[in-house]
Amino acid sequence: METRKGPPSDVASIIGQLRRPKRMVVTAGMPYANGPLHLGHLAGAQLPADIYARWCRMLIGAENVLYVCGTDEHGSTSEIAAVQAGLPIREYIDRIQQAQKKTLERYCISLDAFTGTSQPETFPLQRELAHEFLTRFSENGLLEKRATRQWFDPKMGRFLPDRYVRGRCPNPQCDNEDAYSDECDRCGQQHAPAALLDPRSTLSDAVPELRETVHWWLDMWSVSETLRAWISGKEKTWRRAMLSEVLETVMPSVRLDRAHEATYKEIKASLPKHKSKLARGKELVVQFGNKADLESGRAILEQHGVRVELVDEWAHRSITRDITWGIPITEDPDLAGKTLYVWPDSLIAPISFSKVALRDKGVDPARYAEFWRDPEARVVQFLGQDNVYFYVLMQGAMWLGTQADPHRLPAAGELQLTDVFGCFHLLVGGEKMSKSRGNFFTGDQLLDEKGYSVDQIRYYLALLSLAEKPSDFDFEKLDERNKFLAGPMNAAFERPISAVHSKFGGKVPEGALLDKVVADTVRIVQRYVRAMDRADYPNLLFEIENYARTINSLFTQYKPHDDRHPEQGRRDALYTSFYVLKTLMIMLYPFVPETMDRLRASLRLPPEVFRLEELGTPIPAGHEIGAKQPYFPAPSREGETR
Repeated sequence: METRKGPPSDVASIIGQLRRPKRMVVTAGMPYANGPLHLGHLAGAQLPADIYARWCRMLIGAENVLYVCGTDEHGSTSEIAAVQAGLPIREYIDRIQQAQKKTLERYCISLDAFTGTSQPETFPLQRELAHEFLTRFSENGLLEKRATRQWFDPKMGRFLPDRYVRGRCPNPQCDNEDAYSDECDRCGQQHAPAALLDPRSTLSDAVPELRETVHWWLDMWSVSETLRAWISGKEKTWRRAMLSEVLETVMPSVRLDRAHEATYKEIKASLPKHKSKLARGKELVVQFGNKADLESGRAILEQHGVRVELVDEWAHRSITRDITWGIPITEDPDLAGKTLYVWPDSLIAPISFSKVALRDKGVDPARYAEFWRDPEARVVQFLGQDNVYFYVLMQGAMWLGTQADPHRLPAAGELQLTDVFGCFHLLVGGEKMSKSRGNFFTGDQLLDEKGYSVDQIRYYLALLSLAEKPSDFDFEKLDERNKFLAGPMNAAFERPISAVHSKFGGKVPEGALLDKVVADTVRIVQRYVRAMDRADYPNLLFEIENYARTINSLFTQYKPHDDRHPEQGRRDALYTSFYVLKTLMIMLYPFVPETMDRLRASLRLPPEVFRLEELGTPIPAGHEIGAKQPYFPAPSREGETR
């Protein structure tokens, strides 16, 4: 018998062919413990992660999914904010953490654990994990001790992080008297701390001094070839802008002064395969495919009198700080009194958060390994595009640095490298959010002051194309979308329920599924599972909206609410409408869970209906349907909702 080849022709086959990890961890960029959650946190990290976590639960079952996050509580950011608030740091952080947790709960962000790096349930786990990492880095030769000069406050008797020192911007075209010691947030210039003019300590207003201090630096260059191989393997699955950024960074490169450009052009044909590009005005960067070609090309260039410099600044980063608020470094007496830098601290935090989540579920925290160390499991992280370097390159190097052999990809039982979804900035009024410009909104403000419902905001934020470019939060477009939800979308929910009660005794009638609708359902489910796996939401939602219009079309053509029309056609149309409605409900659940839960209650279906196997399965004839409920609210005359 010949086996039929081609795309699946039914929903069950589509679902059956899906590749399913054994377990999944979903996490999002951690908010700093220095203020409330704003729209950018929700749009670029927490909401897309929540949608994805709900999809994962539908895919492999809630018991196999951990969605974890927490407040990024260590480091100078929290210290400064607490000082400015006039509160002890512990009290300040706990207030912020609880406020952020409440906001996430209001937005139905379905975390299994929202904790924080310094919280009592997490800190012992985090400290133990950090020291395990540092020990493994040392054993694998990934730590280097370096002495550098750093600002010191003689009045306070302590070293100062860059953000603790302010002064006049060294850019002659800028008049900012309150620039940071490493960059100016007015003109955008980055500069060496020593270049800052008239520096002063933000702690004591004393004139700080540059003094030598010793820190550990992480050597990512030694594992860069493994990082390159890993990232290159993601070309078909990671978002283009993010992939391009990290791949461009990790490619072995040298720079040379453009004064040597003529010589380079003469000998370029003799160099191993490479690309070249202009950088920083007067420099030329030559990029090779691997380190062996880099060394060969470097030797040829130098033989011809071309002085080159290795492009490896990205690969050497300090991972300790002269700050008291953090995980103390105990491994080396030269680093007494220092703490772990907030970035490596936050990169390993989701592992500790996973242990907390498991313990909260009554499960042995040691089972975190089933989620993080199994090649058949998957870890997915959502974050802002400006943090991609840390979550891909630094975290990748750290994970490799814990292995028995850091110069290969992870084996079973070792920390598995993660998948990353980067999002661009959310703009308001075409600009980055700023309190001084009056375009800064917290998540709570939209609910408390603007009067929107949670699902209206969730739906609109999911439509923004942050995966591809910076996108604008526009209140007019939000209200326009809310009119659609309150109009055609609500009609798709309400019309079958009204008709079944008015004409069919409140029970789904006997009927046959209409072939065209079944074919349309197969297509939308194919699109749905592909888009959800890639966290590609905007285009998908517009396609789901078109699918929802199927119900209104069925009512226009067959009029199941009007018994003057042929009964069999009306029965088939209403039976098919409930088939579409159930499919819609399941597909929209990750985006607007509260509204879909109300629809589920109206359809008198159990909570277990929110799983992929229920897609494309009709509500059986004779099933009793409940009453309509309020679904999406109608916009008020002011453009707000009641």
